[in-house]
Amino acid sequence: MAEYFPDNRLAKHNPQSTPLWTLLSRLEETAGNLTKARSILEKGRSKNPTDANLWLESIRLEMRANLKPVAESLLSKALQQCPNAGCLWAEAIFMAPRPQRKIKSVDALKKCEHDPIVLLAVAKMFWAERLTSKARSWFTRTVKLESGLGDAWAYLYKFELSHGTEASLLSRMDQQQDVLKRCIAAEPRHGEYWCRSSKDVRNWRLKIGELLPLVADLVPLPT
Repeated sequence: MAEYFPDNRLAKHNPQSTPLWTLLSRLEETAGNLTKARSILEKGRSKNPTDANLWLESIRLEMRANLKPVAESLLSKALQQCPNAGCLWAEAIFMAPRPQRKIKSVDALKKCEHDPIVLLAVAKMFWAERLTSKARSWFTRTVKLESGLGDAWAYLYKFELSHGTEASLLSRMDQQQDVLKRCIAAEPRHGEYWCRSSKDVRNWRLKIGELLPLVADLVPLPT
């Protein structure tokens, strides 16, 4: 498929477009051409050495190929090039062995104290550890810091569906409705999973209150 989008033309006409490099690489990956997919991202990074999202796509490509040592090496290089990139630090938290995640999260917060992607990763980390009170606190901090981050609202909603307070079923429903109302008021517009759903042509008529449960189903449980 990628022959319809030759990477030399891409590099010539729009070399700074992260989405185009990513699309071209994923076309090759889907076709089973891992080497070509990797090469495309390498070329994209050579044109944009401090583009954290291209580094992240390269890391995730290797993880999808079950080549974690390669991904870890790329992550180390990526953090040298983009030391304050929240998306990379968030990825680093969950790539670390479970006993080392808290230490990695401290490092991430030192570098990116006010990055909502990092705060969201910390919330997910506590959720994975079943520390529900801490998880809720960090999810809340995330949506307060960046109310436009749809992924954070989706995770908070999913969290409340799973871990609402034990007071009563009615209280749990109230918490879920509260998250829903606050999300609608915030009108989120970005986030990896949020954009995937909101830009899906099948969902173009949906309002925010209808999108939120869909995205909450889409975001993976942290492990």
